[in-house]
Amino acid sequence: MPQVLTFSVWHRLRAYGILTKPRLSVVVVFSAVMGAVIGGGGEWWLWPLLLVGGYGVTGAANALNQVIERETDRLMVRTASRPLPMGQVSVAEAVGVALGCMGVGLVALAAIRWEVALVGLLALLIYVFVYTPLKRVGPIAVVVGAIPGALPPVIGYWASQPVFDHQLWVLFGVQFLWQFPHFWIIAWISREDYERAGFRLLPFLDEKSNRLAILAVSFLLSLSGLVVGLYSGLGAGLWTGLLGLGVLGMAIRFYRRPELFVARQFLIGLTIFLTLFYLGLWLWSQR
Repeated sequence: MPQVLTFSVWHRLRAYGILTKPRLSVVVVFSAVMGAVIGGGGEWWLWPLLLVGGYGVTGAANALNQVIERETDRLMVRTASRPLPMGQVSVAEAVGVALGCMGVGLVALAAIRWEVALVGLLALLIYVFVYTPLKRVGPIAVVVGAIPGALPPVIGYWASQPVFDHQLWVLFGVQFLWQFPHFWIIAWISREDYERAGFRLLPFLDEKSNRLAILAVSFLLSLSGLVVGLYSGLGAGLWTGLLGLGVLGMAIRFYRRPELFVARQFLIGLTIFLTLFYLGLWLWSQR
């Protein structure tokens, strides 16, 4: 009996962890950490607070999102195995996990400065109570969702130094623009699932127009190097521009070959772009 109980508790705790969407949360925390590094780093105690605070707030937003979308999650292949649709946890438990994560996360961010916690709370509220309901309204949800999606590096930068300068806006702008091909390629890959759930995130009803929209925003992302170069130096601008050209090349390939394999490669490429963008900007900030 004790072994069965331990097994059950372990799986329940694992389900609680899944509610926070660990892979997505880690990516979000990474961008916050890179924002802090680019901003100058700060004292040693900043890092554990930022890690705990970033994961707590992001995990809470993800858990609340799953509470709100638990019925539609049952309709989609990609989400039907989540803890709530599978009945592994109750709604009350999921809300409890979300509130616990939110409390810990906001306290950690407030320990850095109360304004940092305020930005984190703003990102959570927009994601959960504006973006999530708008997914059933139409493509405007992507525009709204890009705002909290672009705030993590701002939170990190703002945590390391309390200034609203050009570097902060560069971080926000590039990650905001990056959200569009990222959102839309996921929506294209999961378009049948999304249709069953009543979500419409792609900007057009016409298939070719959607691929053209993805190509257009990828072109804009490739031009972001010009802005980065203007405010962060020639080296950082060239680096960002080269990365942007890589994204544009993948977008052209997807436009010509709208296949699932190509789309998944594009999605991986977008993640690589963001990772290398931050690493490059950090390296040039040390010069």
